[in-house]
Amino acid sequence: MSSLLTIRDTIRDFLRKFDEITTPIFRFIMAYIMFSSINSVYGYSDLFERGIVVFLLSVISALVSTSIVVFLGGVVIVINSFAVATQVGICALFIFLIMYCTYMRVFPNTGWILALVPILYMWNMPYAIPIIVVIFAGTAGIVPAAFGVVVYQFGIYVDEVKNLLVTATEEDSFLAYTYLIDTVLKNKEMLLDMIVYAVVILVTFVIYKLPVDYIWYIAIGVGGILNVIAFMCCGMMLDVEIETGNVIFGTIIGVLVAVIVQLCKSMVDYSRKETVQFEDDEYYYYVKAIPKFNVSAKKKNVVKMNEQVEEAVQQAVQQ
Repeated sequence: MSSLLTIRDTIRDFLRKFDEITTPIFRFIMAYIMFSSINSVYGYSDLFERGIVVFLLSVISALVSTSIVVFLGGVVIVINSFAVATQVGICALFIFLIMYCTYMRVFPNTGWILALVPILYMWNMPYAIPIIVVIFAGTAGIVPAAFGVVVYQFGIYVDEVKNLLVTATEEDSFLAYTYLIDTVLKNKEMLLDMIVYAVVILVTFVIYKLPVDYIWYIAIGVGGILNVIAFMCCGMMLDVEIETGNVIFGTIIGVLVAVIVQLCKSMVDYSRKETVQFEDDEYYYYVKAIPKFNVSAKKKNVVKMNEQVEEAVQQAVQQ
């Protein structure tokens, strides 16, 4: 335990000490992953196929706020959609404006979730999303997680529409756009993911806040079990095929990430908890205090010199 705490505190102290350097580097890496992932799904514009453009966008993202990074990601998606067809670009612009204006302007600090969800989809880890989101953002992550699902599913159908437009006549082109809108709005898989994410995040967060020993880890475990059950049950209700093995594997990944994050955030010693009770003229107060695990400072070994050595040193100083 002490070794883990030492490693955690060493890393945390290093990041805090060199925050002005480590934070932009971390933001650059995350932005580069985001723009590269967008290009893997929406790679229709020749402009963003150039590595230098992605690099410059990542550099800019390292120096600006999260809301601006999400805005840049939306711009890249819209431009790529316009490269397919004007109507597709208009649809993408409409969806992005709804997302940005209705939520991102109000809760800019959770914007990174909107970028994280499509990335996890592309890494074949959609079932790990709710557990990871709840440990980072709580219930504030429900809406951006749903938006992230829409962004990813829209990208899949844009690719299908592009293939349809290759050999389509003018009449077929109109049908292709109608197909894009209908499939996005009537996508049962997208609806399933959004419902399960909301339920798992909400229930896990409520449990997470209960005043019970080890409740953080209990909440993560319950959330993982609920995640599997919800996907299986809702999948049958909506007639969506769900692979049990993928659900279990993705949930385990999400639980492991959540536990690691929680350990990094806080580790408390429940064996030394204390309960304090006091009152004033209006209220009784019941306070439970649980100390955190901390690495004790290394004790300094002080060697005391004997009298003869002390005298010799004093004589040497006087001379």
